[in-house]
Amino acid sequence: MKLDKDTLKKHHFWILLGIVPVVVLVAVLAVTATVGAAIEAKNKAVGDAQKEIDGKQNVKSDPLIKVLDDQKGQLEVKRTELWKENWERQIGVTATTDKDGKVVEAKQDPNRNLLRWPRSQSLARFEYTPEYATSKTQLKFGDKIPSPNGDELSQFKVREVYLAEFTSPNKTGMADKVAPTTFLNGWQSVLRHISFPPVGTGGPSGWGERVPGSEQVWLALEDMWVQRAMLGQVKAVNDQLGAFERVPLLDANNRPVDAPLHRTFQSRIWRVELKVAEDEKDRTKKVLTGRIKNVTDRLQTFGAGSRMVLKVWVTGDPKGEPVPFEIGGEFLPGGAEREVVRDRKHDLPPGVNPTEIVRVEQVFDTRTVPVRRIDALTLGFRDSRHALMPLKMPKFELYEKEAEKAASDPSAGAGGSPGPGGPGSASGPPPGMAFPGPGRGHGSEGGVGGMAGAAGTVETVVEANRKRYVELTAQVRRMPVAITVVTDQAYIQDVLLAYANSPLRFQITQVHWKRFQGSLTGTGTGTGTGAEGGYGSPEGSVLISGAGTTGSGFLPGEGGGGGFSRGGFGSFSGPTGAGAGPGRGLPGPGSPIGIAPPLGMMPMGPGGSPMGPGGSPFGPGGTMTSVSESQLTAGLVELTIYGIVSLYEKYQAPAEPAAAP
Repeated sequence: MKLDKDTLKKHHFWILLGIVPVVVLVAVLAVTATVGAAIEAKNKAVGDAQKEIDGKQNVKSDPLIKVLDDQKGQLEVKRTELWKENWERQIGVTATTDKDGKVVEAKQDPNRNLLRWPRSQSLARFEYTPEYATSKTQLKFGDKIPSPNGDELSQFKVREVYLAEFTSPNKTGMADKVAPTTFLNGWQSVLRHISFPPVGTGGPSGWGERVPGSEQVWLALEDMWVQRAMLGQVKAVNDQLGAFERVPLLDANNRPVDAPLHRTFQSRIWRVELKVAEDEKDRTKKVLTGRIKNVTDRLQTFGAGSRMVLKVWVTGDPKGEPVPFEIGGEFLPGGAEREVVRDRKHDLPPGVNPTEIVRVEQVFDTRTVPVRRIDALTLGFRDSRHALMPLKMPKFELYEKEAEKAASDPSAGAGGSPGPGGPGSASGPPPGMAFPGPGRGHGSEGGVGGMAGAAGTVETVVEANRKRYVELTAQVRRMPVAITVVTDQAYIQDVLLAYANSPLRFQITQVHWKRFQGSLTGTGTGTGTGAEGGYGSPEGSVLISGAGTTGSGFLPGEGGGGGFSRGGFGSFSGPTGAGAGPGRGLPGPGSPIGIAPPLGMMPMGPGGSPMGPGGSPFGPGGTMTSVSESQLTAGLVELTIYGIVSLYEKYQAPAEPAAAP
């Protein structure tokens, strides 16, 4: 069809209807794109300008910048000083400074050296001394231990070297020094260590036939150091509560009397009035007499064998030996006082010339020691606060190479630890699971550990516990630990204070306790190694009854009951038997929680008369004649303490900053 003007005029409406919308749409899109880009550019310019303005609002002058730099330098200096101070505290070094703060002399107390190496001639050169900064043989944790022929490393396979750090014939091991405090089923069931075969049976130890590696030795040493420090605070509590302080001696008119050979001393439990006098029948002899009073409001026992022994220093010579002073009797009610019955044992030994009564200490036994028993001690165990924090391995060169190899080859595992619970194992108890009791093993994050008690092979004790720190820096390694002790409820704060003041920095993170409902009957006083055939006689068996007998509480729901495990650390479980973390959830059946009654409260018999397990402890005249087992344990609690131990690296002076060009 031929288009002409008439046709266009005639159909112009329909033609424009098809063209105009397309043109308008194109125009709208063009305008929108142009305006949007302009708006975005404007917003960006405004934002940049705002940032520039904000950055210039807190302008710091050059003097202020200098002050901040000085403060930063002071903080670095303070951190270095604290590092040095804590390191020397760990190795028992005390520095003497002059008025300008310059070190004049540094002395070391070997008894306070917590990082002591096992006593061996081959290992003596590695011992930490005040010359640690200049001695090249005093190694940093993780350094390769020089042992050209393997002699130094093999020393840890020698019973008289390694095992002697735990127990020895001369009673210098860490387990010996806490006596008369005992261990549940013997120290070998509580302290983590490499096992040895019974004496005389031969055979290899848990170290195996090969020479130990430097990494294995360092971790075994660290276990030894931490456990020694933890047990040292138990001894500190016992020593503190056994010490007497001098108090004023009053005459009949309440006036103070100061006589060198007639003085009064008092502890948390007892007050004794001691006097050195001439023997009435033999004037050439001197005799020690006195009175004793129970200053508490509870019945207190004298000790095993119906006697209490005090060590009394009767001369001013600081190196003089004390004389024993025995007080016969089984117990003394609260607030009661009596004369000490005269005995020939109270005669002073020949050659002792008494000049002044200067000091008194109580000699504890298994019946009177404040911390009665240690039920469990586990390294690398996290409390509820740190339950979700992954444990870290030490930065040993070998371990880092294994980690790199595992990262490049996932099928190789993380470290390839041969024992359960090692770095290569992903299985194990959930975070916050109950603390393992004796016989359960002391594994790390990855598992239970697979060993019987706390002893085992190098694979189960060392390699399976590579992961052990919640924090790891160039200056400090922080290891979670947990311990359960059986003590009197009156001494809970003393135990907590002792750990808070530990020479090895210890931060208490969680505490809980429950009434002790077991029995201490059968607990021996020896510190032998039992099946390992160590030194001393094995301890007797311990009866556990009451709470916790329905189930150990170690694995969730195990036993279907609640209560603590036999080791003291256990989980509460609810009615369904589901396990919970320490101190969490509700106590299950058979595990009542509450405040223990005062020591001396006895079960009541018919008619309301006190009754012990074997019958009435009263004689015909109404006088108490014996103390029952229930009285001895009525005030005891199982105290569980969780904390973080800070192990400081060997101090190294920071390098001097390079001079500015």
